[in-house]
Amino acid sequence: MQQKESSSYFETPAAKAHKQQRFWQIIFPVVVFSVIMLAGLVFLIIRNGRYSPGVPEISGAAAVLIILPVLFIALVNLVLLVGIIYGLAKLKPVIPPKGLKVLQFMENARWNIRKGADISVQPILSLRQNSEKTKQFVRSLKTRLFDKRK
Repeated sequence: MQQKESSSYFETPAAKAHKQQRFWQIIFPVVVFSVIMLAGLVFLIIRNGRYSPGVPEISGAAAVLIILPVLFIALVNLVLLVGIIYGLAKLKPVIPPKGLKVLQFMENARWNIRKGADISVQPILSLRQNSEKTKQFVRSLKTRLFDKRK
């Protein structure tokens, strides 16, 4: 039976901790603040000179208070989208040659890092290799000496 590979297999411990704490540290305070603000605004609208508002007044205030944040978020998203489109249209002639230069620089840096890592490990590897050769020599010498005595 094959086990299905979960998406959490590739997550780092920090990402897992963020996922677990996201509700209590991000979502919950935002929702509580929004509900308190909504309740305060509804209370102010209801008490605007009247003592007994009807259902149409309350429903109208609730509809306005609910839709305003949604429209504001949509406006912010629209402005960001237009800015991204405008910026990419301006960068379109510049991206291919500069992107190729950045890619070449990154590949050169990666090659130099790998070469430096290989060079820096050489003394450790040779030291361990010589240490193992010495241990093997001592082991074989002991076995030959003890085997001859028997």
